[in-house]
Amino acid sequence: MKIKALLLMAFISASTFAQDTEFKFSKDGLTDFIVVTYDGSAKDTYNRALAWVKDNSKKGFVITSSVENEKMTIQGTKENFLCSKAGGTTVCTLGTFTIELTFKDGKFKFEAVGLNEKPNNGGAVVVHDLNNFAEYYNPDGSLKKYKDEVPAAYESLFNGLSKNLVEFMDKKKKAENW
Repeated sequence: MKIKALLLMAFISASTFAQDTEFKFSKDGLTDFIVVTYDGSAKDTYNRALAWVKDNSKKGFVITSSVENEKMTIQGTKENFLCSKAGGTTVCTLGTFTIELTFKDGKFKFEAVGLNEKPNNGGAVVVHDLNNFAEYYNPDGSLKKYKDEVPAAYESLFNGLSKNLVEFMDKKKKAENW
């Protein structure tokens, strides 16, 4: 009995301190942040992330604030973030995102800070609250009509950015250590 209690306590402790490795969309909002294990010093990882931002400057990526070798806040855009059919035509939005990267030796934190959308055909900018997606759900917990693609768009955007960053840093690291 003592062994079962001890194992249960260990499992609860491990799951309490587990960190997310992918962004997930739910009624309660988007995962706040993910932690990515990455071999290297905080300084090297920071510099590789800086190079990633410069490489993506064509896509509107800019650093809005930074603390050298510790943290950077990045803003960028995603063409055709969400597309929907309306009246026989497809209407897409331009997503403008803000992320924050915090660096430590051997890992970095990737935080989704903000997102807004603007229809490509003009119109008002919509600012999204990443901590509450109740607007997309019916009272019974199902997604509202015509919102089926919303969760995948959010997850794809932020998980895609994280994956792209790691792939870029791996290529950069490989080139540095040839």
